[in-house]
Amino acid sequence: MTSISIEDRLLIVDLQARYCRGLDTQRRDEFLGTFWEDGVLHSSLAGGEFAGHTRIAEWYDRIHSEPDFKPFHWGQHRPANVIFDDATVDKAVVWCQFELLTRSDGVPQVSSYGEYHDVVTKRHGEWRFSQRVIQLAANAFGPTDT
Repeated sequence: MTSISIEDRLLIVDLQARYCRGLDTQRRDEFLGTFWEDGVLHSSLAGGEFAGHTRIAEWYDRIHSEPDFKPFHWGQHRPANVIFDDATVDKAVVWCQFELLTRSDGVPQVSSYGEYHDVVTKRHGEWRFSQRVIQLAANAFGPTDT
């Protein structure tokens, strides 16, 4: 089924965590660094498919600047239940669930949850996203994908 080392699995889980930290704590360069230059992000929440660093950066900037997305600012994404559906020494298809914790009047709440569908590839000894699809199952602030 999969032929990937434990070390590579841990590096991919770390990649997912760095994506979340970059997104949640407004570390733009760290966030962009989780994608290859030719990577693709698909997010129906903010308009569909974003291919390449320039377009992914536009998505990131929009999420962190537009009032419609204010409930997500400084939230905490929590990936969990990571499953490697297929993996080789330089490519992995990874599925996991996520939830987003936010605050409303100082009270923490789960504001959305869903799934990440990822293709990560290893180039020059480093794992990054070639593709990430965000599928929202529930969203307290707007539409979902289901």
